[in-house]
Amino acid sequence: MNKIIRLYKLFYEKRFRFVLWGSKVTVEEGGVFEIGKNVTIKNSQIYVKKGARLIIGDNTSLSKVSISMIVGEKCELYIGKDCKIEAFDLSLTAGRIQIGDYNMLQKGDSAVKPHFEVEGTLTIGHYNRLRCSIWLRFNGQVAIGSRNAINEGTEIRCDEKVTIGDYNQISYDCIFWDTNTHNLYKAQKRREITDKQYPDFGLEFEKPKTLPIAIGSDCWIGKAVTMLKGTKVEDKCIVGYGTLLSNISISENKTIMNQPNLRIIDNQL
Repeated sequence: MNKIIRLYKLFYEKRFRFVLWGSKVTVEEGGVFEIGKNVTIKNSQIYVKKGARLIIGDNTSLSKVSISMIVGEKCELYIGKDCKIEAFDLSLTAGRIQIGDYNMLQKGDSAVKPHFEVEGTLTIGHYNRLRCSIWLRFNGQVAIGSRNAINEGTEIRCDEKVTIGDYNQISYDCIFWDTNTHNLYKAQKRREITDKQYPDFGLEFEKPKTLPIAIGSDCWIGKAVTMLKGTKVEDKCIVGYGTLLSNISISENKTIMNQPNLRIIDNQL
């Protein structure tokens, strides 16, 4: 068998003896799974493929977490010390995830379980509370600084580059897409792709059009804000509820909101 379960090795070593509760850890031969002191893993599923590396720092806890590292030779996941990860899915198909120290990755109050799906590079600083989902493809790069709060329902889709600075407050149900997410094909080609992929729809084999997104530091991003490709927001900005930004640069210390166009019509009753 190519796959081996090496839990028995963990339990024979004193410092791992009481690490796991109700969890399943599968490490293929040639994979690396290292944990620091006082780590706890509860009710979680972890799969480390041959050649992949999973390193967890001291005093970190995982609960109801799924970690899947699929293409081993190109997968590295480092979780820093004193992190708390709850009800979260981490899927790394190729590339690297670096999570700094004192981070909280949580589901929050939403019924939807957040997830990171990474084919590229995801770097997270320190002291963040993240309840968002991140979908990273085509060897893209997402860099999140330190002391940010990103709330549930918010989604980052990256096919090129998304950067977020420090000390930002990002509300619920926001969208940050540096990509069109799909290519536009002529009708006949799209039919051919659809027929070939059925029962799947809309799978991409070519990188769509992209432009980087950059958010500075000390910004407040309101609920349901959408930032599309090419958007740059500098430091100390406030973006109001429901604002849509696309391919625009906002200088620092500005408040941005969409101007509502209200029309009132007398009822003819």
